[in-house]
Amino acid sequence: RMIRNRLTVLACMAVIVTLLAFAHGAPALAQGGSGRLVVYSAAPLDFAESLKRAFEALHPGTTVEIVNPGGAEAIIAKLAAERHNPQADVFHSGAVFEFLVAAKMGLLARTDPAVIAPDLPQALEIAGARIPLYDEEGRWYVWGFSLGVIGYNERRLEQLGLPVPRRWQDLADPRYRGQIVFNMPQQSSSAFNTLVAHYQMFGEEGVWELWDAIDRNIAFYTPSTGALYSLVARGEVPISFGTARNYYVNRAEGHAVNVVYPEEGAWVFATAVGIVEGAKNRELAEAFVRFVLSPEGQVHAANHFQNPIRKGIQATAHSVDLSVEYVENTVPKIVVVDSALAEEIREEVMRRFDRYTSR
Repeated sequence: RMIRNRLTVLACMAVIVTLLAFAHGAPALAQGGSGRLVVYSAAPLDFAESLKRAFEALHPGTTVEIVNPGGAEAIIAKLAAERHNPQADVFHSGAVFEFLVAAKMGLLARTDPAVIAPDLPQALEIAGARIPLYDEEGRWYVWGFSLGVIGYNERRLEQLGLPVPRRWQDLADPRYRGQIVFNMPQQSSSAFNTLVAHYQMFGEEGVWELWDAIDRNIAFYTPSTGALYSLVARGEVPISFGTARNYYVNRAEGHAVNVVYPEEGAWVFATAVGIVEGAKNRELAEAFVRFVLSPEGQVHAANHFQNPIRKGIQATAHSVDLSVEYVENTVPKIVVVDSALAEEIREEVMRRFDRYTSR
């Protein structure tokens, strides 16, 4: 009887401890409000850290751990290696086509878009384009985008007496010989996307006629995507073309850099977020994705020079207008890169650029 009474007392104490734990913190955990959230993010560290601080402030008791193993491709490789024991809860940032790869590999969890993004349309219709904002199975959600543009150094072009190129076709003008730098599609996804977009704009014959002429004007091809922007920022080469975000960052740093949205079309580099299949903290992961897509999360995106997907969003950290409304009123045309076409022409693009870059 004495043993039975002791067991009864121990059981009662266990119940009391459990109730006290719930009274002091477990309700927040049950709501997805506290715990440890691991986010693999390919975003610039200052941006990822701003999301971390804001989310932790909204969810007291939560710790967000940001991990960047070296970009989106490295994240996918890491998620694949950890497939049987996932260490991350969220995959944040990276191009949509990279999320398509991750989803095809079974690395992203299915979610209900009606729960995660109930007030977002399935696509953003803007400047003649339809940008998908999530897939039907909710494995990825677009939180922002940047546009493929022509970037130039205002001061250097003025010194050279050259006009600002307004169209992709202007880059074929012999006046720009030796005044353009581009990165290598063999090593850069954004460079490859530029070529796919040009293929869509100019057709199979027109794209290579254009590129044979542009190639003659290119001073050199750089294997470094970062150099594409820094060379123009410093005025060492006056013209390059890439994603607008990077030029805006350089402009905010005081460089005489500006961008052109080409008349034939600016291509979309949409960036996404998704929950990792087998995430240990699924509820908190869903809360993080909802935050990234929320108006507050969108302001963070705009503050770091990403175009938001929601209307009415303005940056609070700088004066560059990246709003949906501005894009609608300013950009002549937007081209959404065709992922199926990209795979179809990949070998041809690589073959052509092996020839261009070996000269």
